[in-house]
Amino acid sequence: MVEVLNLSRLRTAYLQNSHSVSEKEVLNDVGTMKFTLPCTDEKSRYCQPFHYVRWISDETGETGELYRIIKSTRTKKHITDKVYECEHVLATLADSVMPGYHIIGNIGVYTVEVLEYVLSFQKTKHWKLGECDFQRQFEYAWSNETVLNALWSVPNRFSDPYIWKLNTTKYPWEISLKKIDTAAEPQFFIRGGRNLMSMEMPSDSAGIITRIYPLGYGEGINQLTIKDVNNGIPYLQSPQSYIDRYGLIERYWVDRRFENPDSLKERAQVILDELQEPKLTAKVSVSDIYQITHDDTDRIEIGRIVKVMDEEYPDGDFKSYITAIERNRDVAGNANVVIANKPTDIASSLADLADRQRIETVYSQGATQIYAQSIQANASSQKGAILRFFIPTDMRIINFVNAKITLDSFRSYSKATGGGGATTQTSSAGGGSQSTSSNGGGTATSTNTGGGSTQTSSSGGGANSTTDMSEGVTSAPQNNWGDYVERIDATSGGMTQDTYTTTDSGSGSHRHRVLNHAHSYASMPKHRHGLGSHKHAMVHQHGFTVGKHTHTVSIPAHSHNFQIPSHTHSFNIPSHTHTISLPDHTHDIMQGIFEFGYPTRADIYVNGKLKASMNRSIELDISEYLLNDKNQIPRGSWLSVEVRPNDLAYVTIDLAIKGFVQSRGGGTY
Repeated sequence: MVEVLNLSRLRTAYLQNSHSVSEKEVLNDVGTMKFTLPCTDEKSRYCQPFHYVRWISDETGETGELYRIIKSTRTKKHITDKVYECEHVLATLADSVMPGYHIIGNIGVYTVEVLEYVLSFQKTKHWKLGECDFQRQFEYAWSNETVLNALWSVPNRFSDPYIWKLNTTKYPWEISLKKIDTAAEPQFFIRGGRNLMSMEMPSDSAGIITRIYPLGYGEGINQLTIKDVNNGIPYLQSPQSYIDRYGLIERYWVDRRFENPDSLKERAQVILDELQEPKLTAKVSVSDIYQITHDDTDRIEIGRIVKVMDEEYPDGDFKSYITAIERNRDVAGNANVVIANKPTDIASSLADLADRQRIETVYSQGATQIYAQSIQANASSQKGAILRFFIPTDMRIINFVNAKITLDSFRSYSKATGGGGATTQTSSAGGGSQSTSSNGGGTATSTNTGGGSTQTSSSGGGANSTTDMSEGVTSAPQNNWGDYVERIDATSGGMTQDTYTTTDSGSGSHRHRVLNHAHSYASMPKHRHGLGSHKHAMVHQHGFTVGKHTHTVSIPAHSHNFQIPSHTHSFNIPSHTHTISLPDHTHDIMQGIFEFGYPTRADIYVNGKLKASMNRSIELDISEYLLNDKNQIPRGSWLSVEVRPNDLAYVTIDLAIKGFVQSRGGGTY
């Protein structure tokens, strides 16, 4: 029978008259349930849209998955019935949307964080994240997407097989992302004579491809490819064994939801792995004997690895996975199982492609645009000309940033302005005593002179007389004795020669003479003759004559040295003001273009850093100068180009940016 619960998950009814109950589980998809109830059943009033239902075994109490009612259809055979169609409560994630544009992931952001971010947009928190076996760092972007579609797209980038595990036995319900171990041993066996009832195995080779060209967002030359993450090659190719078997079969695969090349490549590899060989599927009718045997190899569960063991179906002996299970709850123990040689049902890929067509109608697209900006400004070596420009966040790809720069002479457009005249006083000065800077003194040498001979003025000469003297020394010294001679004449006893005495006076030296004379003694001892006090009268004058003559002076080569000691100069300035009187007057304005300076070169600064130099003119791509430490041109910020010339200059900067712009965010003014 079927149990009914209201929106608060409280039981409202048991539908004992329900019949034709069937459930269908699909790998990584929303399961469905159907049941029929007579229209006359009074409990049909509890079967309201979006109320919850689940199957319960009358014998064992076993319960099925939890669903919600989305559709009802009246039918008429023998009696009037109503068929209810239900979807798994996983579909509640489609009730909430992620409005606008969202981007998350890349280096440092793992799969768990991405899943938590998506689930946070639930308006009613029905679901929480359980386990996650993946720790990838892919970038994701969504625009106006439902929570369910965004969540479903997260593992679509992975090359590893996966399965969504659901637990609705507790609330909030729990969703886990688990790996499928493709190397594991079979977990479920289909055996003839044991649980195999029938099997149908179609094979479809129409969709085989061996080379895929993935394309993401954008268009034309700006459409996202995988070349940057695939050694410059725009495609993925199957191993040579598949090409030898089926040939080189190429296809383009376009999904503009992908904005990261790594994610695009990973998803393309999954699709290529699925489509490089025929899809082998089998529809198998089996008996669900697990309730009897309790052997785990008899348990039917979505995603389990299957091995078919039956001689009547040799083609079925391939490694496969349970991709779908359909149970008729009215017939106990019966189940229809779909098995495939790939863990991901290709049908999900086809559904994803169909859903992509829908999504592309609401996803933002864009176009390649050229954005131009320019300035003309005077500049100097200290004050450069600066062009500031903005690159929006929506410019996903930048093809180039070209700058053309020219230098001309500095420009002025007038020479004077009018003035009314006035008398004005400057600010007062308090005066004071000031010292000049100190001088350390030193020794200095004058300029050298080579010396030489020079002549004074000539003199005519002449005769001159000293003053007259009427007499000489008036008195001689008393003790001024003359010289004497020892030689005495033995016979006569007299002297043999004259004796002279020297006298010194103020008038000069002279001699006194003593004549020969005799003494009465035969032998006389040495003795002197003295002169008494006396005078000499000497009236005379001296005359001299000076002839005509000149004097010659000879000066040898020489220099003069002089010493300057350390010193300062002090000066005093008294308190004072200056008064300026300007009469009324005007200045005529001379209009025109007046040029100054002659610049020959300039330095180019990008975002404040010196990046290049130029002469009078240059044209260059500055894209590489704009790269940050992540080797990217910053988006959503202001950037700058500055030109500093070596002389006064008139600078012209023309900037052109070409890139792919998506119309996201902002207003609609």
